[in-house]
Amino acid sequence: MIAAVRLPQTGHSLHVQKSFSRTHELRDSAPICCGCANVRCWFDTQSFTVAYMSGFTRSPDPSLQLRQQYLESLEEPQEFFLEELVGLGQFWTHDDGSYAVTHGKTLVEFFSPNPKNSTSLLLHLHDQDGYSTALVKSYDLDLVRSCKELGWIASVGGFLFRKRETRTRTAFHNVEMSAATPVDVDPLWEVNDDFFARQAEITSLAETGKLWTVRVDGEITGCGVSNRFIEDSDAVDVGMMVAPSLRRRGLGTHIVSEIANRVESAGLRPICGCGASNTASKATLEKAGFVSEHQLLSFTV
Repeated sequence: MIAAVRLPQTGHSLHVQKSFSRTHELRDSAPICCGCANVRCWFDTQSFTVAYMSGFTRSPDPSLQLRQQYLESLEEPQEFFLEELVGLGQFWTHDDGSYAVTHGKTLVEFFSPNPKNSTSLLLHLHDQDGYSTALVKSYDLDLVRSCKELGWIASVGGFLFRKRETRTRTAFHNVEMSAATPVDVDPLWEVNDDFFARQAEITSLAETGKLWTVRVDGEITGCGVSNRFIEDSDAVDVGMMVAPSLRRRGLGTHIVSEIANRVESAGLRPICGCGASNTASKATLEKAGFVSEHQLLSFTV
């Protein structure tokens, strides 16, 4: 419902959308912008408008249709690292169809069907949840704009590779790559060096056909991953892990190149990413033909 209150001092009308969950007292002497963190105030040549936003509520998950709308609004495919956090996060929904996902004190996803409300809604959610960081894909243009409008400071947290310019083929002596089996799980965990957080991740990838065991001279020395984590997308997240004893010898480039070539041969699109401080992985991906034109931005709230 919309109510209008005349402001005698200005001659303008104050329009109030009465969907706000809390009472906000209006006085004739109110300034043009009250500065309240729970409202968005703006002034044009015709009227002074205050839009009251109802609060977010915790939800098991957003509607699949709404989330699909968000994913389709992005210029590039979703980032797997963020998709993992979404799966572990807390969902918030709003009456206007907007939703958000937080993981701990980090905002990991936000979408509003009406982008002009995004800035106000972000601020309102912060009042409720108190998140201190927002992880935002640089090609999530509406969210980037809102974060900047709020004056949040961005730093580069990672590099996102969504283009592969060259299809490389590399040679590595006595290397073999085959689909991982259950008996490979323990040896892969033994050579793991922070690539997998839990041994269960290796088991799950092997059981779903997304893991490739790499052997050099018959010994397990690493693995490759090809993960089509959103079924109706042609994007396949690729990655690799190499035992510390064989690093900096070109094996990582060989693994990524071979997996990316297989993905492309299947008519799909290989994508990948790495942390901003992981210069070795960035160089490996670039040698395998990948180009980073996008970043994972970390906004300090």
